[in-house]
Parts: sequence; structure tokens; C-alpha cells
Amino acid sequence: MQVTEGAEQLAHGRPAVERWLSWSGLVPLPAFLALHLARELTWAFGGDVSDLVRPAPGALSQVTSWLLVWLPLLVHAGLGVFFLLSGRPMTTLSADVPPLSRLLSRVSGALALVFIAYHARTYALSVWLAEADARDASFRLLAELSSTKLGVPALGGAYLLGLLATVTHAGLGVHRALAAEGVLATPARRQASARACAGFGVVLFGVGAAAVIRVATGVLLR
Repeated sequence: MQVTEGAEQLAHGRPAVERWLSWSGLVPLPAFLALHLARELTWAFGGDVSDLVRPAPGALSQVTSWLLVWLPLLVHAGLGVFFLLSGRPMTTLSADVPPLSRLLSRVSGALALVFIAYHARTYALSVWLAEADARDASFRLLAELSSTKLGVPALGGAYLLGLLATVTHAGLGVHRALAAEGVLATPARRQASARACAGFGVVLFGVGAAAVIRVATGVLLR
């Protein structure tokens, strides 16, 4: 009980900016990744090219995605860059988050930021700016991932690397956020959380990688 109470007191005593960093990433990113990658896998394994035509998003859908996904991610990315550039230390207990885990979270976070920013600009933002049609997103992704340079699907490989970094950062972020909030006050809870988050990341990467490889190999063009 004393350990639990001490962890909860530390969690609630953290600066508000750190709690915003934790919760802005904890709430949207894992759920968005699970839904988005599952949907991409469904399209990637469509029986015909015509199955790739996506329905045009309505106004409510666009507003919801911006408020519940992109706005929290912008806040999370902005705060993450602030902590990274300022060198400001986090108040999380080192026992809960080892230094190697922190380093991996930062490296994967930086790579994930580049990947998500590119993906958002190429697809979500281009539709919002009326530069592209949302219904053609699958065809544009198909053209990108199936392209090669000197016979090598470089963009497909870059997508896999970006996907790996994103799911790694998401899994570590969920574990770190729960630890920082005092939810994982005992070693047993921390171990269970670490295993669950790692398993979640492996499943997400497997789903996303299956979709990327399916599209990059050009199977849908045959």
C-alpha cells in the first residue's frame, strides 16, 4: 500500500506539461494505429483493384479525425520536440523506465514523427487542401509502395522502418505513461504491462507489415 500511495503521489505531483505529453500520445495513437492498420490490411487484401476505391469522408468524419487524432498528435509531437531540444529531464522514476527504454523511445519517436508527418502531408493534408481526392488514396499508396529504384522497393522499405518506429514508440509510450501515472506501482504490474505493450506492438507491426508487403509486391496489379 505504501509503495502504491507513493507512486500515485509522485504521478500527481508531476508537472502538467509532462502529463499533457503522456496523455496526448496515450489516448489517440494506439487506437488510431489499430484501426488504421486493420483497415489498410483489409484494403490490401481486396479481391480486385476496384475494391481500393475508398468512400469519400463526410464533414463529421473529417472534423472527428482532426479533433480526436491529429490535434492530440500535434500536441504530443510539439511537447516531445520541446523536451528533446531543451534537454529538460522527466520526473519519471528510473526504476519504472530504464535509460535504454528512454533512449529507444526518443529515437523511435523522432523516426515516427518524420514518418507520420510525411504520411499526413501526402494523404490527410493533401485531401484537406483539395490537392487530391480521398477516394484515390489507395491507388496513390499502391503507386508509391510498388515503385522501385534500381530494382529495390526503397519506399516500401522506408514505410516498414517508419511503421516499426511508430509502433515501437506507441508501445513504449503506453507503458511509460502508465508507469508515470502510478498505475504500475508493483514489479508484477510493470512486467505485465511491458509484456502486453510489447505484444501489442508486435501485432500492430505484423498487421501493418502484411499490408505494406502485399501492396509493395504489386500483387493487386495482377
